[in-house]
Amino acid sequence: MSNPEKTQASLSRKLLLLGAIPAVVMFIVLMVFFTSARLEDARQELSESSQMLADSLAPVLEYAVVSGNTVALEQVLSQSLRRSRADWIRVTDVMGEQIGFVANGATSNPVQSGRYDIYETEILQQPLELSSARDAEWFTPEYGFGSGALRVGTVQVGVSTELLDNRQQDILWTSLAVGLALLLFTILLIHHYLNTILSPIRQLSGRVAKLIDRDYAEEPLSGHRSSREVVEIEEQLNELASHLSGLQAAREQTLLASESARQKAESANQAKSEFLATMSHELRTPLNGVLGMIDLIQEDSLTHRQRDYLNTARQSTEDLLTVISDILDYSRMDNGSLELDSQEFDLQKLISNCTATYRHVAEERGLALNLSFFGDWPDNPIVIGDAPRLRQILAGLIDNAIKFTGDGFINIQAGCFGLEDNCIILNCSVNDSGSGIPVERLPDIFNSFEQLDSGDGRIYGGTGLGLSLVQRLVELMGGHIQVETDLGKGSSFRFELPFELATDGGFTTPEAALRSRGMGLSHALVVEDNPVNQRVATAMLTRLGFQTDSANNGKEALEMVQTNHTGYDVILMDCQMPVMDGYETTRHIREWEQGNGQTGTPIIALTADVLPGTEQSCLECGMNDYVAKPVRKENLQKVLKRWIEL
Repeated sequence: MSNPEKTQASLSRKLLLLGAIPAVVMFIVLMVFFTSARLEDARQELSESSQMLADSLAPVLEYAVVSGNTVALEQVLSQSLRRSRADWIRVTDVMGEQIGFVANGATSNPVQSGRYDIYETEILQQPLELSSARDAEWFTPEYGFGSGALRVGTVQVGVSTELLDNRQQDILWTSLAVGLALLLFTILLIHHYLNTILSPIRQLSGRVAKLIDRDYAEEPLSGHRSSREVVEIEEQLNELASHLSGLQAAREQTLLASESARQKAESANQAKSEFLATMSHELRTPLNGVLGMIDLIQEDSLTHRQRDYLNTARQSTEDLLTVISDILDYSRMDNGSLELDSQEFDLQKLISNCTATYRHVAEERGLALNLSFFGDWPDNPIVIGDAPRLRQILAGLIDNAIKFTGDGFINIQAGCFGLEDNCIILNCSVNDSGSGIPVERLPDIFNSFEQLDSGDGRIYGGTGLGLSLVQRLVELMGGHIQVETDLGKGSSFRFELPFELATDGGFTTPEAALRSRGMGLSHALVVEDNPVNQRVATAMLTRLGFQTDSANNGKEALEMVQTNHTGYDVILMDCQMPVMDGYETTRHIREWEQGNGQTGTPIIALTADVLPGTEQSCLECGMNDYVAKPVRKENLQKVLKRWIEL
C-alpha cells in the first residue's frame, strides 16, 4: 500500500501554486507585451529622429551646395553631428560625388560597411518666387526660375546598428529586473496570506488529532484572527468534544456496571454449579442406600401388593438417580469441567445393547421397539470416542420416546456413512408414534428445565433436563441434533456424530488425492476445537484441492490470519469454541481487514445449531454462509462454490 502523505500534495503547496501560476503567466504576458512595445517605440524614435535630421539639413545645405561653399557646408554638418545620435553625415551632388562628410571617429567607407542604417533626403533648389504686383519689368526670369524645384544633391545620415541593439538590451534588462521584482513581491504576498489561511486549518487538524487520541478538552476560539467559517468549525469541534466526553463518561459507567454484573453473574453461575455438583454427590449416597435396602427387602417373601410398591419405589429411586446424574453432567458442562473420553468400542454393538436395555420397558407399556441398521457399515465398526456419552445420548432419546408415547411403536434407525481420512458419520434417528410437539414450541424443547404446557408433557412429567443434556452432549462431541414432528402423529429426533475408525481399511474414495487448480492450491483455514471434526474438515478440503491450516480456537485463528502474508481464500469457522468463539473471532477479523484495506475473506460457519435465527446471527457478525455439523463433503462443496471457484 502506498502512503497517502507521499502521493498527495499538501494544501499549502496547492494554494501556493494556485496563486503563483496566474502571477507567473501574467508576468510573462505583460513582460512580452510591454517589452515588445518599448522596443518598437525605441526603434521608431531612432528612425524618426534620424530622418528628421536629414530632412532638416536638406534646406539648410541648399545654399552651401549651390554656391560650392565647402567651409560653410562642413560647419553646418559638424554642428548637426554633435547635436545628434548619428555616427556620420554625408553630402553628395547630383552626380553622386561626395562634396561633404563628417563622422564620429574613423569611418573609411560608411556606405558599404553594412554596420549603419542610412537615412537620406534630397537637397532641392526651390524656385524664386517674384511678386505679381512689381512695377519693374526690366527683369524677366527665364531658365531656372520656373515653378518646380531643382535637385542639387543628397544628404545622408548614418546611424550605427549597435545603437539600437544597445538600447534594446537596456530595455530588456530593465523590464526583466522590474518584472522579477514584482513577481517576487507577488509570491511573498501570496505566501504571507497563505500562512494566515493555513494556520487555522493546521490548528483544526491538530484539534481533530487530539479528538482521535481521546483528548476531549475544549479549546478557546481564535476570534478575530480567523475567518468566520473557521470559527464556526472550532465551535462545532468544541461541541463534538463535549459530546464525546459525555459518551466516554457514560461508556465507562456502562463498562463498570457491565463488569460488575458480569462478575456477579459468574459468581452466581459458579455458585450454582458448585451447589448442583455438591448436592448431586451428596444425594447419590443416601439414594444408593435406599436402592440397596429395596433390593434386600425384595429378597424376602412379600405379597403381590408389597412387591408392586417396592418396584415402584425402586423405579422412582432410579429415576431420581438419573436426574441427579443429569444435573451433575449439566453443571460440569456449564463450568467447562466435563471432558470426553477417547477409547475404542464397537459402535454397532453399543447401539444394539442400549436398545435392548429398553426393550422390556417398552413391552411393558405395549410399545414395539424396533432397531434397524442402514448405510455403509464396515465389517469391523470399531471406532474411537466416548462410548458412555453416546449411550447416554441414545438412552435419553429412547427414554423420552417411551415416556411420551402411549401406544404404537418406537423405531430406531442407525446409519453409517464413510468420509475421507478414515472417518465415518453416524446418522441415528429415534421415531415414535406419540402425540407430537406443537410447532411453535419446537425452539423451546432443548431449553433447560423446559416443559410443554400442552399435550402429554404434564401427564408424564419429566425432569426438563433430558433433551437439553442430549443436545449439549451431541454438540460437545462435534455433531448436531434436530427434531421433526407432526402434532398427533409422533416425533422424530435425529442426530449425527463423527467418529474415527480404530482400524484401517474402513472406506476408500475413488477420486484423486489432489486437484491442480489454476495458479496453484487455494489456501483454507479450519477453525475447530474438536479434533475429529477438525480432521474431517481438513480431509474434505484437501480432497477438494485446498492447502489447509487448522486452529484450535478463535484466538489462534485471529493470529494466523494477521500473520499470514499470503492470506486465506476461505475460512471454515466453528461457532462454539473455548477462549474465543466464532462470532467474536469473525468480528475481529473483519475489523482487521477494514483497517488494513483488504477485501473480506469468505468465512463459512460450522455450526451444530440449526434452529431459526442461527443463519441471521452468523451473517450479522460478518460470516458469509454456514454448514451444519457434521460436515458432509457434498454440502461443503456446494457452499464453497458460492464464494470461490472450484
